[in-house]
Amino acid sequence: MTTSNARYPASEALWERAKRVIPAGTQTLSKGPDQFVFGATPMYLTSGQGSHVRDVDGNEYIDYPMALGPILLGYGYKSVVEAVVERMRKGTTFTLMHPLEVELAELLTEIIPCAEMVRFAKNGSDVTSAAVRVARGCTGRDHIAYSGYHGCQDWYAVTTPRNRGIPAATGELIHAFEYNRIETLTALFDEYPGQIAAVIMEVPGADPVINLGSRRNFLQDVAQLCKKHGALFILDEMVTGFRYSLGGAGELFDVVPDLACFGKGMGNGMAVSALVGKREFMSVLDEVFFSMTFPGTPRGLPLPRLLLRLLWLSLLSSTYGKRARGFTRGLGRGRRSGGLTWKSQGDHQGPGLLFVMITER
Repeated sequence: MTTSNARYPASEALWERAKRVIPAGTQTLSKGPDQFVFGATPMYLTSGQGSHVRDVDGNEYIDYPMALGPILLGYGYKSVVEAVVERMRKGTTFTLMHPLEVELAELLTEIIPCAEMVRFAKNGSDVTSAAVRVARGCTGRDHIAYSGYHGCQDWYAVTTPRNRGIPAATGELIHAFEYNRIETLTALFDEYPGQIAAVIMEVPGADPVINLGSRRNFLQDVAQLCKKHGALFILDEMVTGFRYSLGGAGELFDVVPDLACFGKGMGNGMAVSALVGKREFMSVLDEVFFSMTFPGTPRGLPLPRLLLRLLWLSLLSSTYGKRARGFTRGLGRGRRSGGLTWKSQGDHQGPGLLFVMITER
């Protein structure tokens, strides 16, 4: 990375300082400058309101990623800010449990089709890892089939280029299959008969294809295949939860997984995530070790309850697809008038989750 941009002197100065004291220069790899066009975008943001953000040099932007997905209602949403302030005055965490743990868990069981029981955490990696542990505990098996991205814990991170420090043997237990190609998952069950504890996957933007033979969509076929082979079906809803529909991609595509993982937009920027699922599997958490200091802290829990009630009352999630399609049509007009090529996929993504690639001819 070279070249300096006079528009971002403060950003560039902070970046030079960061590289001296922070490994990789950033706490979140997806926010690092190597994920964007260096010199053409800022590196540090200081404030936001609605869909707009300001950088350390005073420039203002529309933030389409919306903090990588968590900001579902917008920055500085009045009732969210009020809820945070009120909660902070009453205390952030306590020696004993808080009533909000029960109230939010009950709310999630009303909204998410597969949710009969709920456990909270702080990050997506927390709950995807817990889901895998539960699946292994339920089945007595070790192998995991996966499609998509599922966090930074060893069981998944071993598949990435940043796998230094993870025992190589971990990688022998996890196997990739291709989204919308059921034959690749079938092949894994054939290769590891009676050994796969769970199939974990996300919906990566493209809708699941319809199997012309069974008339089921891909997610439904995956669920059926898991049932046939005695493996748990885990749906990672970090990106799709409360966006594709109030109950996530599972509700939209009419599939009920055994376990599901939610986070990101669940707290409108506050760190909170949830593992939900069927009672027969979730009850294994009585014996599976999954405990941390902060999952039940009331600091983060009132926001999902508030956010979900707002979504429920306004049916806000049902408008995201319409907005995404409207944005896509606008880009289409720009393409025709400006000589651009672009590609978009998926009609159900909410703010920050309409991925569009634009390149010059």
